Order: sequence, then structure tokens, then C-alpha cells
Amino acid sequence: MRGVDVVKNLYDAYAKRDIEGALVDCADDIVFRWVAEPQAPFIAAGNGKQEFLARLMALDSDFEYRSFVPVDIVDGGDRIAAQVEIHLTRKTTGQELLMRTADFWTVRDGKIVEMVEYYDTALAASVI
Repeated sequence: MRGVDVVKNLYDAYAKRDIEGALVDCADDIVFRWVAEPQAPFIAAGNGKQEFLARLMALDSDFEYRSFVPVDIVDGGDRIAAQVEIHLTRKTTGQELLMRTADFWTVRDGKIVEMVEYYDTALAASVI
């Protein structure tokens, strides 16, 4: 399977809120980084599929995902870039936000081995 298809499958499952299913093609030792200012909410860097799953589940418990749409995916072989539009509601406050992220994926031998995401930290902080 091509790297871009692996990433598309992850996005499809994640959009359906099948978080565990979204990570099926992640390597057990995946490295992930959500790049933000040090004091930004939900900043994360970690190693391993289980830690990645725990971070995603924490987000899912704090926010209702109204939509999750990859609006542009760039196929670079084993390197894939995507712009994703996410419409969220904070469960505790009802505040809504529309956020765009820039995601960068590395796929080797059909498994995602690295994910780096950039997001608007000021926007995220405004609903926390």
C-alpha cells in the first residue's frame, strides 16, 4: 500500500471517531510531535503507539469532533503532508472552534513511523 493510502486510511477512521482503528497502520514505536509553544495546551511529543493513542483519547474526551476533513494531501512517496480542517466543540464550555492543522507523516514498509503536527496555539488556548 502506498504511503498516501496509509495516511488516508488513518484520516478516514479518525473522522469516524474510530481512534484505535486509525492507528492500526502505525508502527509500535511511532514518534509523534504536536509542535507548539511550550506553554500551549495539548502540546505533546512522545514515542509509541500506546502513548499516541492515550493522547488522542484525551483530546476526544475533551472535545466533540463535529467534522474532521483533510482538505489537501500531498503525496511525497514515503513522506506525506496534509492540511486538515477540524471543527470542534469543547465539551465543558460549549465553545466552538474551527482549526486547521499541518500534518507531516513518514511511512516505511506500510507503517507510519513518524507524525509531526503544527497548529494554531493561540486559537487552541482561547477555548481552554
